[in-house]
Amino acid sequence: MNSIVLIGFMGVGKSTIGKELSYRLNLPFVDTDQLIEEETSLTIPKIFELYGEGHFRKLESEILNKVIQHNQVISTGGGIVELKQNRDFLKKQDYTTFLKASLNTIYQRLEGDQSRPLWNQPYVKRLELFNRRQAFYEEVSNLTIETDELSVSESVNLIISQLKL
Repeated sequence: MNSIVLIGFMGVGKSTIGKELSYRLNLPFVDTDQLIEEETSLTIPKIFELYGEGHFRKLESEILNKVIQHNQVISTGGGIVELKQNRDFLKKQDYTTFLKASLNTIYQRLEGDQSRPLWNQPYVKRLELFNRRQAFYEEVSNLTIETDELSVSESVNLIISQLKL
């Protein structure tokens, strides 16, 4: 089996669902944001502050290329689809899964979260970011799971039911 790559906007549940999915399938779990923080010894907000979004996207792309291998569940950062090279790469994967949620649900889940640099901006900027990325997620995924009304377990069950094991 190839890696199962979880994509989607921040707050849709990629890390939470990814951990449960990896447990249920007995596969390793990899979080690209966590790996970036480990490799740089910096938090993502600090990377944005010191080096900017462009540098972070470059790191993200490098990590993605390193972690794609067989038999693991990969949770990506919400902006992994910003670079065309990443979108092209993700399109070639067998199990790129778009975890989708409405902006309203994301607002509820991220209320008070100060750790996301691109979330902590005016509403109009958040809306533009959300809308732009939705098309990218749809472009590269071969499975979409709407997580608004689903529990983690229900989301995992849906993903597993779609895998060609």
